[in-house]
Amino acid sequence: MRPSFRKIFLFMRLNRALQLGAGAILALTLSACATISPVAPSHTNILPTAERNQVISSLKYWRASGEAVLSTPKQNENFGFRWKQSPRLQELSIYDPLGRTVARITVEASGAHLETITGEHRQARNLSTLLSMVLHVELPAAELPDWMLGLRGNTSTISNNALGLPNILRSGPWQVHYLQYTPVGGLTMPKLLQANGPDGIALRMAITQWQMGQAE
Repeated sequence: MRPSFRKIFLFMRLNRALQLGAGAILALTLSACATISPVAPSHTNILPTAERNQVISSLKYWRASGEAVLSTPKQNENFGFRWKQSPRLQELSIYDPLGRTVARITVEASGAHLETITGEHRQARNLSTLLSMVLHVELPAAELPDWMLGLRGNTSTISNNALGLPNILRSGPWQVHYLQYTPVGGLTMPKLLQANGPDGIALRMAITQWQMGQAE
């Protein structure tokens, strides 16, 4: 009998005492995202928004990592993530609160591939299909890169901050709220964001590290 993909999150519940401590800290940090006001970074040595958007839109290589909380009416899941983007490869790794890689999804021209901590392998045509297997929630995975980068993409802007960066974006039933930005090498990048979707689904992301350009 093929094991369920839900088993990958059983690893998040091992050594429960340690995980509850890590999860509590993360939950407190990210739950604050819902109440803090958007923060604009210093204007010093920061590209104007129009130039910033041009630079980021032209980036072929970038990485973002951090922590996330996925909330539904039934439960919350805390996990770490790392997103790697390049012209030929897209890679999303998901970590449990103890830092173990519970799932890795890679997307190439041949399709999308999933490998879990239990040793399972799956293939699909796109990232969305495999991500829903891991998280058990339908997310607009194709739009996640633009959301993380703070780009409009195919979304519509509801409001901007004083620098012309989005405060709120709308994409179908989803609304993305940008709660804090941070300067990264002359670029203004999202640091805290929350995406509210249908059926009471919410994805809160704290991006703790950016790497723009190809790693040496």
